[in-house]
Amino acid sequence: MKDCVIYALILSGGSGNRFGDNMPKQFADVYGKTILDYCITNFNNHADIDKIIVVSNPEHIQRTMQIANNSKFKKITAIIEGGATRGESSFIGLKEIFRNEGNQKNVKVLIQDAVRPNTKANIINKVIEALNDSKAVSVAIQATDTIYVTNENNCLSSIPDRKKLFKAQTPQGFDFNVIYSAYKQLEKVNRFKLTDDCSIVHKVYPEEKIEIIEGNIANIKITFLEDLEQFRQILKSKS
Repeated sequence: MKDCVIYALILSGGSGNRFGDNMPKQFADVYGKTILDYCITNFNNHADIDKIIVVSNPEHIQRTMQIANNSKFKKITAIIEGGATRGESSFIGLKEIFRNEGNQKNVKVLIQDAVRPNTKANIINKVIEALNDSKAVSVAIQATDTIYVTNENNCLSSIPDRKKLFKAQTPQGFDFNVIYSAYKQLEKVNRFKLTDDCSIVHKVYPEEKIEIIEGNIANIKITFLEDLEQFRQILKSKS
């Protein structure tokens, strides 16, 4: 795999509408470090990650630059303004990689939510290893709750077999040309309403294998204030 360049594209464009705070959740403080700081550290410290691009909420670009400065994180090559949606921010980050790399044939990219502060090296390892055989990879954990599908009247329509249901996590890994061409080919209205990057590949290239690898329940996403306390407890358990 190391005959290629591996990027980590960290999406820090969230506005924190569900977080219940004035400040986006990636800037929340836990034991003196922001969630964004924890997230970048996991990738900056990984031996196989060559370059990092951080895509920021445009309204918080200065704060992002203060946290994600390349004097602290040597692998950061760019901090750029993102778009109005997650998909738009991903596409902006991918275009930055395209501008940077002359030979995209040898480029892999791991796309990561900035609000996942506890993505450990073994998860990153598994994504990179899977990219030896697959052009698209997602981390996921099996659903443990019964899932209801409802109709337009908000009534129960069906109950899928939960053994086949997985909750997606990040990072999601890609051969660069596959994910970049998928974004370019999908019309804008759909490109920016899908909620993750594997959805883009599946929409454009339905025959492309997307490998699902086992994630970790501790690879949490900070969505609500309660999630911060869970992250604190995870850190306490390691001390």
